[in-house]
Formats: sequence, C-alpha cells, structure tokens
Amino acid sequence: MAGVQAAAPLLFTVEFRRKMAQLPLHERRDWLASLAVRVREAPPSNELAQEMREVARGCRLPLVDSIQAQLGPFDALLLRAVLEVPRERFVRLDDLERSADDTPLPLDDEGHATISAPHAYLLSFRLLELGPGDALVELGSGSGYGAALAAFIVGAQGRVRSFEIDRRLAAWAARNLEGTGNVSVVQADATGSAPSWEGVGKVVVTYAVKDIPAAWADALPEGGRLVAPVGMRDRDQLLVMLRRLDGRVLRTEHGAVRYVADRSGR
Repeated sequence: MAGVQAAAPLLFTVEFRRKMAQLPLHERRDWLASLAVRVREAPPSNELAQEMREVARGCRLPLVDSIQAQLGPFDALLLRAVLEVPRERFVRLDDLERSADDTPLPLDDEGHATISAPHAYLLSFRLLELGPGDALVELGSGSGYGAALAAFIVGAQGRVRSFEIDRRLAAWAARNLEGTGNVSVVQADATGSAPSWEGVGKVVVTYAVKDIPAAWADALPEGGRLVAPVGMRDRDQLLVMLRRLDGRVLRTEHGAVRYVADRSGR
C-alpha cells in the first residue's frame, strides 16, 4: 500500500487504478479506513476527497465481482454503476469505511431509514429492465444513492424523479445529487405521488409496503413495471413486480428481501 501511495504522479490515472486492483482487499480496506479517520477529523481538501473517491472505488472492485458471482447475471451497465457511483458520498461519516460493503447502512439513529445494500438496487433494476433513455420514478430517496445509480444507468437521455417523505433526507439527497442533471428530488409522501408520475413506465420502491396501493397499479401505462418490497415484517417481505400487459396488471414474486417499513400515515 505504501508503494502505491508514494507514487503521487500516478494517482487517479489508469495506472493507479491498475495498481489499486492488485492490492490485497485488506490493504484497500485499511487504506479506506485511514482516509475515513482523516475526513472525520477535518473537512477534506480536494486532494483528500479525490483520494477517498479513488480508494473507495478500488474497494468496490471485489464488491462488483461478488454481486455478479452470487446473484448474476447482471447487465454490465448495472455493475458499472455500482463501481463508478461513489457510495461513500451517500453514507454517514461514521460509516465511510463500510461504504464498499454489500450491506445496508443506517441513515438515522432511529432505524427508520437506511441506504440499501448495493445488490438490492440491482435486483430491482434488473426486474425493471432499466436501461439508457428510460424514465424512472423512485419512491423513497434516502440519501440519494439509488437515484444516483439509476441516473448513471439511464444516462443523459433518461430521467429519474425521486420522492422522499422525510424532509431532512430529501434535503440531503438533493445536496448529494446536485449537478446530476437528469435527477430531481421531491419532498413528499410517495403514497400519493402517482398522479405526478406523468406516464413514467418504470417505478422502484425502496421501502416495504403492506400491499401495493391500487393507485400505483392504475398509474402504470401499457408495458409499465413497478417493483416493490411487500410485507411489513422482515421475514415476510417479498420483492414483487407489477407489469401491465394488454390492459391487465400481472403480479409476480421474486424472493425474500428485507427493507425498512413504510413511514406514510396513509
């Protein structure tokens, strides 16, 4: 690790990334943890922020391989999104060194909100067949990580609109996504958001609902898809997809999942 860090002229180049990929995983994680301590001690300089981004990316290399090996196949664009979107920007400072782990992390002290494990987003996006040029509605922004992944996948010709019930989280997500031109964050209860979907054909829900509201199903256009965790207890949640074909809404189930519960009072 010391040899790589000493090679200042190579930092953040293709050669640097090649050397990072050759480091043992524990050395990459140790490097990330040391950077996390420095970031927590004082506001990071541009150089430190860039180093954090590159080292965190290096720590995500085996994460991408693991997701593909255990849950694949995934489209290469989805895997590239997990590699390139800086998840460390979307976690709390105390969790910086865990940002490259395939695990959910808390976004508050009460357990009401989390940033999901990276694989969880890809499972939903695969069911939606999310791709370049798509328009996506996300229900539950959190800190904005899911919207950032989706924005990377749909590209400049696509768009993502994300709804978040918690005012603090909505503001955090908006800050994190500032400068990402194909994303908008709306602070609102997503339960009643269907009238503003404007015919968007792909919808992802990032929190568990007791059942999928009829208004959500009714808002799907022909060919439209919606993916949501259904069930209010951890052990009873299933990932469910609704798809409108020939005017009918078809429902399929796609395995057990674990998400935070719906916070809407409706």
